[in-house]
Amino acid sequence: MSERDELTGALVAARYRLEGLLPGGADSTSVFAAIDTQGGAPVVLRLLTVDSLVAVDEFQRHLLSVAGISHPVLVAPLDWGETMLGGEQFVFVVTERIADVSLRELLDRGRRLSPAQTLVMGLDLCRALHHLHQLGIAHGDVRPAHVFVSSNSRARLAGIGVKRGISGDTMSIEQARYAAPELSIEPLATPASDIYALSLTLLETITGEVPFAADSLAVTLANRAGKLLPVSADIGPIAVPIEEAGRPEPHDRSSALKLGQSLAQLAVKFLPPEPIEALATEAFRDTITRQLPIAVAEPPQRQSDPVVEVPVSKPADVSIVVPPRERKRYRWLWSVAGAVALTVSALAVWQVLAVDSFEVPELVGLAEGEARNTVSPLGWNIVISAERSDEVALGGVIRTSPVAGTMLREGDDFILVISEGPTLAVVPDVTGLSQADAVAALEAQGLVVVETIRDDDSVPAGSVVSWIVTEQPNLLAGSEVLKGTQVAIAISGGPVLRAVPNLIGRSEVDALAELAAVQLVAQRNDDVFSSDIAVGLVAAQEPQSATQLSRGDVVAFSVSKGPETVELPRLVGLSLADAQKQLTEAGLVLGTTSGRTSSRVRSVNQDGVTLTAGSVVVKGSAVNLVFP
Repeated sequence: MSERDELTGALVAARYRLEGLLPGGADSTSVFAAIDTQGGAPVVLRLLTVDSLVAVDEFQRHLLSVAGISHPVLVAPLDWGETMLGGEQFVFVVTERIADVSLRELLDRGRRLSPAQTLVMGLDLCRALHHLHQLGIAHGDVRPAHVFVSSNSRARLAGIGVKRGISGDTMSIEQARYAAPELSIEPLATPASDIYALSLTLLETITGEVPFAADSLAVTLANRAGKLLPVSADIGPIAVPIEEAGRPEPHDRSSALKLGQSLAQLAVKFLPPEPIEALATEAFRDTITRQLPIAVAEPPQRQSDPVVEVPVSKPADVSIVVPPRERKRYRWLWSVAGAVALTVSALAVWQVLAVDSFEVPELVGLAEGEARNTVSPLGWNIVISAERSDEVALGGVIRTSPVAGTMLREGDDFILVISEGPTLAVVPDVTGLSQADAVAALEAQGLVVVETIRDDDSVPAGSVVSWIVTEQPNLLAGSEVLKGTQVAIAISGGPVLRAVPNLIGRSEVDALAELAAVQLVAQRNDDVFSSDIAVGLVAAQEPQSATQLSRGDVVAFSVSKGPETVELPRLVGLSLADAQKQLTEAGLVLGTTSGRTSSRVRSVNQDGVTLTAGSVVVKGSAVNLVFP
């Protein structure tokens, strides 16, 4: 029993008495049959759970926007509001209770409509959606639970605005079965997404199957991305407009008006549809497992010998001797009674055992709808079980219990195990694994691997830096996806190389900042003399600029302490040869000479300035000698 069953009998808004749950609710919605105590009219009341006051405000605004809608095919809201039940906050929507049966209930009981019946129903639904779309309103939740059909195949559409009004961007698994693929990116419903949902509803009405449906919202929507609906031509000319309405791209789909026109043009190709048989009011399981009451025939009256009355004597301590003839008569009476009892028992057993039995047909590989239609006349209690299979396509029969060839009595359970599609792969976390190990782990799950190389300073070369599921980048490790899903892994190519900046002529502060910006480590060596670089600026570096290094490598530099100087030796009075020798030893260079060089040096100058012994000059500079 659902916990919502406990609300049966509750009074909502001091007016609506809940009578019992109805099929067709979603994760956050419960649908109740109810009575309006102010007049006794039967209604349908939807209770929706809320998470915030903001959601309630949005709900109120949206219901006001659709309150004035009037159309013969649409079931518009009669009343709405807030309520507290069992300590929990709800909002509610009240609509009229339709005598027709919901399409969801029809399908759940194994019933399918003919293409002609579906066409008539589809025309009505197109009229309803065209009216909404002209008003700028998207229904947002077109599915069989909101479609009600009568015996003449006419339909009415309920659920206007309920999903979008309160649940925002959330979507239940049941709603996802009919959701357009673009809702995985932008969850707001549009006229195009309504038409996609209608195409799936019409197709399921005929075939009993919803294409691409899976057991999770994300996988269902991912399965539909870029995929055309697999509409078989076996369903007749109605396949064409259904396929056009279910195109993966919204702009390729028919509008409600165009779909309705296409269906109307096809109507001349169909005979008038047979009436839809009414469903029994009792539960489906009760119907097919019902047994007829056992009728026990009364045994015929037999004539027997006159009964001799035996006087009843008071008890005494003496034995009563019965004549032999009387004893035989009693034995005969006991034999008759035993025979009657045996006959009654035999009749009862015969009544129980005299139930028709049928041989289980071979159903493996058939679609669920076809399999159910095959065995439904045999009176078995059909039990549906689902599991995944890599051999049997989605919606096909994997096996039956009992197996084909077995004799099974009417009323016995017959289990159909239906495929939910291929087994799912579990996405492993391969971050940090070696390239080979990561590929092996992913391929072991049946996933397709795409590799890229990316330099990374922290992950060793050849190991996985990161991974994503290409079509669903937000999935985490442990998520289940279809086998064959693509996973992209980024392999580390090792540290990112960076070029050494040119530090020559920079101040020490600037040099440190430039090296830090490229994540290289600075090392200052001893200051050096430099004739070209001013004091305090970088005069030398190792390695040279533009060299490629890894993060954290060392770059050494030296700061200039200016040019190196020496004292001028005594040169006046020396011969040219002796003077030149003194200059070389002091680290100086002989510049120009003037006068008679065979004489002795008379004076020394540099750049027009006369020098004397002990004058400070730049080491390596040229000194000029003057002779008489």
